Amino acid sequence: MIPYFKELKVGQFYDAQLDNIIWNPETEWIDYFNFTACLVPHEIVMRDHFYKWLYSEHPFKAGILKMEHQTMYNWHTDSNRGVCINMLIQSPNTSYTFFRNAPEVNHTFIELRYFPGTRYLFNNQKEHMVLNYDGPRFILTTEFLEDKNELTFKKLQKKIEKKYG
Repeated sequence: MIPYFKELKVGQFYDAQLDNIIWNPETEWIDYFNFTACLVPHEIVMRDHFYKWLYSEHPFKAGILKMEHQTMYNWHTDSNRGVCINMLIQSPNTSYTFFRNAPEVNHTFIELRYFPGTRYLFNNQKEHMVLNYDGPRFILTTEFLEDKNELTFKKLQKKIEKKYG
């Protein structure tokens, strides 16, 4: 729901190596902005036409954010990302992502209902939070190399819509 997020009509993405990464006990998870994360090898995302095009326009690093069961990432805006592309990796979990447009204690919210394999343009500069209940939650995400003030949600949305409709 614009200006918070937008489902991208670029086709779904799945690569079995993502499952190998998230379920492999040898995967090296690091602390990253209150998440646990790991880098995704560049060649995995470059197999996909959309990620390949996106990288040629706006270079990025791809990673997986892991959120343990029964955890919450409270209301925030990202300090280093203005926009990203997120995709839920299928796993046995129940989680919710919300955006808000008012700082009051009692307010309405907008929910992003992730569907596994579907990619979403995500506005990291709008206040958002995540609740995760049962099982670990895994999100494939991008971190663009451009400054968050240069590559904005609106700018990237227009570029993707021009290319993919």
